[in-house]
Amino acid sequence: MGPDDQLQELVRRCQNGEHAAFEEVFRQFQPRLRYFLRRLDADNDHVDDTLQNMWVKVVRNIRSLRDSKAFVAWLYRIARNEVYGRGRARDPFVELRDEHLELPADDAEPTFTDEDIGRLHRELVRLSPPHREVLTLCFLEELPQGQIAEILGIRANTVRTRIYYAKQALRKAMEKSHE
Repeated sequence: MGPDDQLQELVRRCQNGEHAAFEEVFRQFQPRLRYFLRRLDADNDHVDDTLQNMWVKVVRNIRSLRDSKAFVAWLYRIARNEVYGRGRARDPFVELRDEHLELPADDAEPTFTDEDIGRLHRELVRLSPPHREVLTLCFLEELPQGQIAEILGIRANTVRTRIYYAKQALRKAMEKSHE
């Protein structure tokens, strides 16, 4: 039984109300979700509250999840909605509209060296929320673009475009801070 199968079985056990299964899901995903939420919420003031609210929703709504294969995308979408739902109450979030932008054919994507990693984490918080979240999901959470599209509620092509522009913005931020 592979890791995906094990997770699906764990989710089914959660859906049946098995307390130990919930504890295992919590143990597996809590650190990753904390990191993800800290990247989305630059203030980091409400991460614990957001996590608590998010897990309450997971426990209450896990039975409504029809496909256990979609659990990871479902979980991250709940976390994302918690951050942006709270944020909309105090400062409306403006969605990027880059889905109609085409990737430049002659502009190579930026690459990052090992030396850039520390600076990368520091500069990530300076990016716009949509850029920060797509880079976090893609490179730090290592989720496939299809799952990222599901989490963000956008098309897979838009994810690819957003990753491209987010990497460009991150590179510029890193170059600017290095001056």
